[in-house]
Amino acid sequence: MSRFLFYSPLVTNEVILLSPEESHHLLVERIKPGSSVFLSDGKGNLFRGIYEGEKRGRAQIRVEEKVGEEKRSFDLVVWQAVLKSPSRMDWVVEKLTEIGVSQIGFFSSHRSLKSTIPPEKMERWEKIVLSACKQSGRTIFPDLIFLEQWEDFIFSLSNSPGTVILADPEGDEALLSFLQERKERSFQIVIGPEGDLTREEREEILKKAQGKRIRLSKKILRSETASLFSASVVTSFLEDT
Repeated sequence: MSRFLFYSPLVTNEVILLSPEESHHLLVERIKPGSSVFLSDGKGNLFRGIYEGEKRGRAQIRVEEKVGEEKRSFDLVVWQAVLKSPSRMDWVVEKLTEIGVSQIGFFSSHRSLKSTIPPEKMERWEKIVLSACKQSGRTIFPDLIFLEQWEDFIFSLSNSPGTVILADPEGDEALLSFLQERKERSFQIVIGPEGDLTREEREEILKKAQGKRIRLSKKILRSETASLFSASVVTSFLEDT
């Protein structure tokens, strides 16, 4: 069975009906009424509940007690330029969630081969996030955001907390060396599209968001690989310090 079931908000002693999707996960496991189950609200809180049976095709659970709370020890936002392949963006959402990033942001740039994301795609990503959180056992779900206008992306990047790391093959410093020299625990990583960011876009990030040009690897990485690689390095470093 999954590590937990999702419902929000969760309040002790309340009786809740899970969504059809979450009810399905519970019912296919043939959990018997009276069994204990774990519930998460996606905000770090873990509760224990009692499965009371099925009601109108949905699982009914009595929330018994709060048994745990996850707290963030660092903040990491990954800004990924929109990719042409929908399946690769699905993969980015899944893997960045499993790694433990705080927010996954998509943005459009001049060389993006695709510039829009339909609402149904965002809904699909929310389901991927939920599944990935269950698989990895994280109870704080990452935020998902898409900014279609470049100006909105620059504004958000400039006004959000965290040192901005601009992934650049010709960067001034290697990623790990850069992290070892700093004490902060909040970062934003910017990854360009398949054709990379334009010179003007990079300069705007460096100037308006005080970004730092950082090399990720001596090898040439695909855009989605760069997202996963950089997030893995940063989370591993921050988790161990």
